[in-house]
Amino acid sequence: MDKRVIFLPAARQIKRALAVGGLCLMLGACATTGQGEGEEGRAETGQGQSEAMLHIATAERLVDVGEYESALEEYLAAANKSSDPEIARMVTRLAGQLENWPAAITAAERWIELDEDADSAHHVRIIARVNLAQTEQAVDAITSWLDREASADSPRWWRRAAMLLAATRDDETARAVFEQLVEQRGEAAPAGEVAHAESILLWRQGDRARSLERALQAANTSGQVDHLIWAAQLAADSDDLERALSLYRQAREDSADDVSLALSEAEVLRQLDRDEESIELLRSLPADSETLYTLGIYLVQLDREAEAEAVWQRMRELPEPNRRDGHVFLVAQLAELVGRDEAALEFYELVDDPARLQEAKLRRAVILGRLGRISDGRSLLAELREDDEEGLALDTWLIEAEMLRSNGRPAEAVSLLAKPLADNPGSTDLLYARALSAASAGNVDLAEQDLRRIIQMEGGNAMALNALGYTLTDQTDRHQEAYRLIQRALELDPDDPATLDSMGWVLYRLGRGEEAVDYLRRALEGDENPEIMAHLIEVLDHIGRNEEAGELAARAISDYPEDEYLRETLERLGRLP
Repeated sequence: MDKRVIFLPAARQIKRALAVGGLCLMLGACATTGQGEGEEGRAETGQGQSEAMLHIATAERLVDVGEYESALEEYLAAANKSSDPEIARMVTRLAGQLENWPAAITAAERWIELDEDADSAHHVRIIARVNLAQTEQAVDAITSWLDREASADSPRWWRRAAMLLAATRDDETARAVFEQLVEQRGEAAPAGEVAHAESILLWRQGDRARSLERALQAANTSGQVDHLIWAAQLAADSDDLERALSLYRQAREDSADDVSLALSEAEVLRQLDRDEESIELLRSLPADSETLYTLGIYLVQLDREAEAEAVWQRMRELPEPNRRDGHVFLVAQLAELVGRDEAALEFYELVDDPARLQEAKLRRAVILGRLGRISDGRSLLAELREDDEEGLALDTWLIEAEMLRSNGRPAEAVSLLAKPLADNPGSTDLLYARALSAASAGNVDLAEQDLRRIIQMEGGNAMALNALGYTLTDQTDRHQEAYRLIQRALELDPDDPATLDSMGWVLYRLGRGEEAVDYLRRALEGDENPEIMAHLIEVLDHIGRNEEAGELAARAISDYPEDEYLRETLERLGRLP
């Protein structure tokens, strides 16, 4: 790999931190303080700092002409000459960024000489030793570091070892180092702690199966709550939900008042489709922002709207002692989910947490668009783009385009997206948004161009394949081509309701109505929305299953009386009441 590519950002970073002018001042200050030193000592210190300054200046000239390895040697020489640990720190960091591990060791050891308590210096030295496959030296470095603050009979000793080894590049050497640590100190470790620490290391290295095995061993050996929780998390991550549930319940026997554990148990119950048990558990917990929000979310997912709204009412009226961090934001989110858009707007406007403020503004813009207040929403998005404190500009363009498209102004959305696409021509999100808007505006050529561009960049993009297939079958007579695209999308994502709907629709257009019904019913099971209902009604009507079509039409118009696509379909079929 071209070292230039790796080094240049690091070089600029160290040049900013150790700019010659600033460094001169720092070195000059070090040279003149000399607290408690004699005249001879101060002179030696001053000479060393002056020499360090010359090495820094030489290094910067070498960086300017692309001699990066030589520059690093000069920086190392500066660190050795200077008595300032800050310079050693910066050089250690630079060597690590370059992945020059021998240099990183040299710099880190100089840093440790100047500041023995600098944990980061010890970290780099250990990581470098492991990455160089220097097992014995790595063991010595890690034990000398860990022994400074704890002993091997402490869980902290083993967990810090595991986390640090997990940060290395050489998995095999990292495991070998851990095994030697176990041989040397394992007998002193608390029950189950070695297995627990090894599980952390294996998980970080991506060996999920062995990590779970060791986590279960630790949990069974010690029965400690933290070991049980870790094993439960890994079991859930491996879709072993029954085991995860058992472990969470075992942990709760010793921590009955731990709400976070109860929430984890409720989530596993939900994933097991044991919804009533999950809801019952959540209702039994003390009412606070988090428990009520979680309960509300679950009820929304179960389509129990009235109960979810009642939970939201309780949440908005919670007394201050029961409100947790982010309470107002969570109230606003749940208000959106229960269909209280005006209330959600009010609560989002009350958010003052800097970490949530920008997101709250984005949500306000989305709601304003949904309420048809396009001008207000666009003004808010323009304000966010101008600030762009958190790199949200792309999101604001996408939201504004969708706002226009969903309010019957797709051509404006197409025009709007020209600017961000000029700045970000490879953005699949922007291309997809413009394709949808173009299709809505009847510009099939542009929609196809953008979707094929996405497919060219990401051949496995099922969403783009499906969108192109649906557009071609809905707005052209290229049904066989559309069928192949949708079939490929379905192979990539066989349970996606939107793709199942597209397959049903293209089969209908190909004259295969009975087959189409099966796909449309599956789509409706996965996502009951009015467009899928309209498609199924039309196909049933076309193949003569009139009674089924009529029953579904009655239910659809009752549930979605304002949906334009549904109303247009029913009116065309003569089924609009």
